[in-house]
Parts: sequence; C-alpha cells; structure tokens
Amino acid sequence: MGAGLHELPLVFFTVFAQAVVGAFIGLTLVLATSQGKLAENRVHYAMTILWGLMALGFIASTTHLGSPERAFNALNRVGASDLSNEIFTGSTFFALGGAYWALATAVFLQKDSVKLPLVSPLANLIAPIANKLPKGWATLGRIIVAISGVIFVAAMAKLYLIPTVPTWNSIFTPLSFGLTALLAGSALTVVLLQLAKVETGQSLFAKLVALFAVIALVVTFFHYQHLAQTKNAIFQALDLVPGYMTYSIIRFGLIFVGVVAVFISLKKQCVWLSGLGFVLIVAGELLARTLFYGTHMTVGLKALGG
Repeated sequence: MGAGLHELPLVFFTVFAQAVVGAFIGLTLVLATSQGKLAENRVHYAMTILWGLMALGFIASTTHLGSPERAFNALNRVGASDLSNEIFTGSTFFALGGAYWALATAVFLQKDSVKLPLVSPLANLIAPIANKLPKGWATLGRIIVAISGVIFVAAMAKLYLIPTVPTWNSIFTPLSFGLTALLAGSALTVVLLQLAKVETGQSLFAKLVALFAVIALVVTFFHYQHLAQTKNAIFQALDLVPGYMTYSIIRFGLIFVGVVAVFISLKKQCVWLSGLGFVLIVAGELLARTLFYGTHMTVGLKALGG
C-alpha cells in the first residue's frame, strides 16, 4: 500500500478520468431518449461537473510529471510510446468533449437568457459558431466524444500491460480500468440526471451501479487469486501489500454503502444522497487503484511460478 501512495496523482487521474468517460457515455444514451431531448439544456448545464473533474484529473497528472512541459514533451512519441498515446488520447477526449460542451451549452445559455458574469459574453461569442453547424451536429459530436473516451480508457490500460511487471500484465488491468468507468460513471450519471431533473435513466443506471459492483467483486476475487500465485525471485506479489484483503473489504464496504445511497436517492430525488453514493464509490475505486500501484513488481533475475 505504501508504494501505491507514492502514485496518488496517477490514482486520482485515472479514476476521475474513467468516471468522466463512463458518465459522458451514460448521458449520451439518455440524450438519445425523448425525455432527454426535452431537458437537453439542463443536462448540459450538469455536464459542467464532468469537465471540472477531468480538469482536476489532468492537474493531478501534471504534478506526477513534475511540470506541464513534460506532458507536452511526452507527445513527441505518439504511436511509439504507450505513455504518449495515453496523454494524446486523454487530451483528445478532453478537447473534443470540452469543445462539444462549450458549443452546445452556449446555445442553451442564449435560449434560456441566462446571464452570468464572464460566462454570458463568452457564450455570445461561441453560440453563433454552433448555430452555423449542420443540423444533427450535436448527436454526431456526442458519439465522437464517447468513442474517443473509450479509446482513452483502452490506452490507459495498455500503458500498464508491461511484460516485465507480472502483477499488471494481465487481463485484470483492463478489466479493473473498464469497471471503474462503468461503476463510477454510472453512479455519476445518476447524480447528474438528478441535478438536471431528468427521471429517465435514473433507475436503469442505479441498477447498473449495483450490477457493476457485483462484477467488480467477482473480478477482485479472481485477481486476488492471480496475485497470490505471482512472484519473482525476491517477493510474492501480496507481500508488497500485506493488508490487501483488508483494504479490499474496506473498498467494497464503501461501495456497498454508496450503492445503497444511490438507490435511496431515487425515491426521494435527493441529489446530496446520490452525490454521497458517488463519493463513496469513487473512494472505493481510489483505494483499489492505490492497491494496484502498490503491487508494482518487476520480474527480476528469475521468474518463479509467474
């Protein structure tokens, strides 16, 4: 666990980014429904939280690199370096998503005659651009952003599939990254739908939160078995995190309470309850990601039983 604490910037970056990708895909599906279309303005206002979380994630990632300049330098090897690919796909998702959101929201701010300091003048500049785009651009834009998000999560997982790190180089890495996007993303979708006062999809995504939590529990069980059998000439993988099982129990305790809070929020349409559920679920995923980094172990001089 101690080793994982040194990678806290990456812990926050990966979990926040994956939650944002999952939630954006969830909102894209809701906006394809009739009720979603009727509340497009409110949904896009609520989307502001997505890009705020994404910004926090990128800020955390730059602290890991030491300076923003190093992030730009890492882009020099796009296609040849997994790190460059992750930064590039992440930046692409953020840029495309932010641009789509800014264009769509600017139009809604004008239509709703919303007056906000600094924001309204900026919306007046952006809205004419959106109005000149072909009809249906928003739907196509959301699809493109969602696809770029999936590619981003895949690139994140690919970065850690390192042959010399047997604890990471397994199917459990992409599974855990994908499940974080689905689990935390579904929970965040419920929060944003309640903020936007859109009932369509809330029950479905709450059920998905519970489903993905169960799948995560099963995956964690098999991952634990995998780690128990992974060792090099010096360490067994679980020796690196002696309290792995205890921390995992705490993780799923947080997730369980979070799932319950999300379901209770449906009856009362209580945003703070769904928000609490999301925070607890994210806390569980942050703990899991810290454990992930804590199990970093190279093959060493001789691989035994790996």
